[in-house]
Amino acid sequence: MTPRTARLLALPLALAAILLRIGVEFGLKPWTWRLDSGAVGLLVLAAALAGSIVAPVAGYLLLTRAVRRRPATFRVDPAGRCFTAPAAPAWAGPWSIIVAWLAGGVLLTERVPGEDKVRFVASGDALVWNVLAVVAVLVFVVLVLLDDRPRLTLDEAGITVRGLVRGRTVRWDRLFPGGPPAPAGKAFATLVLSEQPSTPAGRPVSRSLAVGTAHVDAVFLAGSVRHYVEHPEPRSAIGTAPELDRLRAIVGGADS
Repeated sequence: MTPRTARLLALPLALAAILLRIGVEFGLKPWTWRLDSGAVGLLVLAAALAGSIVAPVAGYLLLTRAVRRRPATFRVDPAGRCFTAPAAPAWAGPWSIIVAWLAGGVLLTERVPGEDKVRFVASGDALVWNVLAVVAVLVFVVLVLLDDRPRLTLDEAGITVRGLVRGRTVRWDRLFPGGPPAPAGKAFATLVLSEQPSTPAGRPVSRSLAVGTAHVDAVFLAGSVRHYVEHPEPRSAIGTAPELDRLRAIVGGADS
């Protein structure tokens, strides 16, 4: 399974998350109203809502566990003369499912007067705007999952990390040698860089570069950045297969 396939696998599970949430609202919630204990009803409802998001996310994590491990390598882009890393399924998949589930909660509902039933709020244009809002969220989720542009790029000039809206580039010649340190624990999503000050007499500026959305091993990435900061000579060969092989031999990366 490729990272792209793993990301697209989140689409049906995102839809399932919405349907489960709506099902809890229309199916289980009226049933809890008929219970003698209101506290028990709230507890059952809370557990069902939690299950409606935990089940799709857990299912996704189980189905994609083989590809979620971030590889200690890059993709080679000869045309762009760069190394790239796509969006990580470990980030994109659960994020998309959770966002879709939250969108299901945007739909406004109300109790049918005099009955233990739930219906959509249909006063005025509320239902239309509700549906449009959910559709807009789903379209956004689909576009994010289909987007195969690299989340991270290394080229002769520096390192670029692209977010959902914009990207950020840090040039090699702006960084001090010796860093970044290899991320550890929960810090795997961030590279801490030491950037040159704007004035010669200034102190080094600490910059955090968010790399958690990129499908690449954080330790390998940190070692690669450190290597190119300290050794400018091979930068011109970035984007070629021989240079990637040489980099992996030096940094110690291996395919996962």
